[in-house]
Amino acid sequence: MSDQFIFWDLETTGRNDKYDQITQVGAVLTDKNFEVKDKLEIHSKLREGKWFEPGALITTGVDPINLFKNNYPNYYEASEQLYETFQQWSSPSAIFIGFNNINFDEPFLRQALYQNLMPELYMTVTSNNTRMDVFEILRLVSVYSPEHIKFNQDDQGYPILKLDQIFKLNNISISYEAGPHDAVFDSLVTLELNKILSIRCPQIWNAAYDFRLRETPKKFMMSNSVFTNTTFWGRRPTIKAQTLIGGIPGKNHHYLVYNLLFDPKKLQDLDDKELLKKMNDGAKRICEVFDGSKSKTLLSESYCFKDSKFAEIGIDELRLRANFIKTNEKFCSRLIQLHLDNQKQWPEPFNIEERIFENFPSPQDKKLMIEFHTAPNTKKYEVSKQFKDERYKELAIRIIFEIAPQTLPEQERRNYELEIQERFNDDDKSKWNSKNRILASLETDLNKMIEDENERVQFKQRVITFLNNESAKWG
Repeated sequence: MSDQFIFWDLETTGRNDKYDQITQVGAVLTDKNFEVKDKLEIHSKLREGKWFEPGALITTGVDPINLFKNNYPNYYEASEQLYETFQQWSSPSAIFIGFNNINFDEPFLRQALYQNLMPELYMTVTSNNTRMDVFEILRLVSVYSPEHIKFNQDDQGYPILKLDQIFKLNNISISYEAGPHDAVFDSLVTLELNKILSIRCPQIWNAAYDFRLRETPKKFMMSNSVFTNTTFWGRRPTIKAQTLIGGIPGKNHHYLVYNLLFDPKKLQDLDDKELLKKMNDGAKRICEVFDGSKSKTLLSESYCFKDSKFAEIGIDELRLRANFIKTNEKFCSRLIQLHLDNQKQWPEPFNIEERIFENFPSPQDKKLMIEFHTAPNTKKYEVSKQFKDERYKELAIRIIFEIAPQTLPEQERRNYELEIQERFNDDDKSKWNSKNRILASLETDLNKMIEDENERVQFKQRVITFLNNESAKWG
């Protein structure tokens, strides 16, 4: 391997990547042998118009009053520093690796880059960069090699794979003064856990390493007529012996795969209505979508025999069923067409945060983004008016309001202030953390997450103080 790795973690104000924001970045650059070459830590002020989930601050230990009153860079400056460092570290390329990074941290990273007009918001999967997820590797190890890692179990006997618990149970030593839920600390723990898994469980780790590449899933499914796909419902794993039906038109790196628990010869003569029922039958559905863009790892056929159902069927019968799928083009085409015909139609996104995937920035708008960043604050609004994509014009207003509000035309500034005011005073069903939504979740989060009565009272008072301060601005 000639790789370098970026182990990284984010702390945020909540779980919604579109309306919450990053408050801390921690990252560690290593060589191919996981030797540390550089470290990064960035904190950020809260941007006006973004608030928090009480539970998120309880987890990270952040004082709500200090979200604005600190010496940290603003959200725009912090995002710019993050972008520049990751660009530098990934030259010529790098493997971005974290703990649940693909499902949680990456959406936040992309939103931060998008909302702050950075040109390459897909930087973890472009310019030969790839990504891995230690959490997904750990999940597979907990199913197929549980003797190699210590973990607690929940009431149903399923492994609890929380990083702070795995860290303590496996005596992972970190020379860093902060503790769990600090982004740098968690990056270092992820690095050490990754080392352990790569040594103790090399087959699974190497499989995950191969599946970091987007072309691997198709190649693997084409060369393995039977393969093992492990899915999870919460903590409960489901082992599936599957075979490839085919790619899904219009969806790059998405594949329809067939569950070999069910004999396809018994299904081919069903009419479309009955076949569709089988396709949508919850845990008993005969096929599902495999998203090959998420670096999710498939394993060879031998792993499926961890589930006795497939051992009873036997490898010969599984291969016969897979061969039937492979050679029955008409049946496969029916399955793919039924899947396409029965997709839900989602409404077009309205809010600017939800329109992130609407279009890629044009080469001209990319150049303007760079010009926007390098222009003095007094000239940024003038540059922003030249964007062809209306989204970037709107995002530029938010940035300028954060860093130099006096340079905005009065009407632009007032319009954005009214938008913040409306969001802050929205009801408790809003998509963002309005005042009413924060209050609605405060008591539940306090009782669930803080045992000490005095600590509950103190944290509640600080949240109320924060909301009172915001009400003075936006009430």
